Amino acid sequence: MTTPNERARSLVWADGFLVELARDKRLLLDVRRNAVVIARHFPTAVDVSFVASQSPSFGLDLELESPGDIAAWTKDCSLGPMRASTCLAWPAGGK
Repeated sequence: MTTPNERARSLVWADGFLVELARDKRLLLDVRRNAVVIARHFPTAVDVSFVASQSPSFGLDLELESPGDIAAWTKDCSLGPMRASTCLAWPAGGK
């Protein structure tokens, strides 16, 4: 069983992973396109933080020690977490 913090951290890491997949030109085009499609409907780190602070019914009832908790989780995302400003272009060409 996971804790609320672990569930929220997983969402933040997953969104960062989708950004990495979408931008990695070494991957097959279909994989990168799938990452873009999924990322369009995936919550950003800010969304996760907001939902966690608003509604324990989502199972993300976090007691963050500081707003920096989510920032600490994103340090492992090599291209950063997904943000509202993250622009993932539709991949063209390549493998």
